[in-house]
Amino acid sequence: MENITAESTGFSPPSVGADTLFEDRFDAARRLANDLPTKFARDTVVVAVSHGGAEVAAEVARTLRLPLDIVVVRKIRHPQAPERVLGAVAPGYAVYVRSDTGLTDRQVAIATADARREVDVIDARLHAGREAIAVAGRHVLLVDDGITTGARMIAATRWARTQRARKVAAAVPLAATEGAALVRDEVDVFYCPNELELLGAVGIWYEEFEPLDDEDVLRLLDTAEREASAQPRRHHLAGFGHRRAGDP
Repeated sequence: MENITAESTGFSPPSVGADTLFEDRFDAARRLANDLPTKFARDTVVVAVSHGGAEVAAEVARTLRLPLDIVVVRKIRHPQAPERVLGAVAPGYAVYVRSDTGLTDRQVAIATADARREVDVIDARLHAGREAIAVAGRHVLLVDDGITTGARMIAATRWARTQRARKVAAAVPLAATEGAALVRDEVDVFYCPNELELLGAVGIWYEEFEPLDDEDVLRLLDTAEREASAQPRRHHLAGFGHRRAGDP
């Protein structure tokens, strides 16, 4: 796996433009899908990690001809410095909290409860018209548009574990080296074609990086459902693929 460093790129990777790696999330998804094994377990479900991961996950699911769902994840933010991420929560009481918060247990608990309320409200909206795909006993491929601290992907992984998924993989177009290392410790398989030592914000590596709202996500899920019912499934293997966590 190639590590893109500040020294080698000067924060100007040449793949797309002067300061970006990808045109948009669909471009990132197509490239990521090309780097993934072509055959996955028959029971694999692709799960977008909240709204940001939905476009990437939708394209990956379409390419691999796998079902698509979403898990709502919200970051736990520092009460005095909202830009500082303390961790993340997902449905089913899945939670990840960094050890270096600098806050009291009570402060962390309040911040976590605030994030959990957001998760419950948004999850109810997104799954009001469709049941969430049951992942118990199945392979789960979690997909996001990038990893910075790793908090969202770790919370999503813990959600999949609480739902008794048989194996959990994570796939992202790019990741900060430190965050990727934390995620590797949580998942069974990790796919990431671009790891950057100094990532900054995920959005700066995309020429277009518009936020998605609930309606955008619902359209992507509806489209995936229609396409899945209209085409035959690919032949899949019994496992995630030939690469293991941390392999290039």
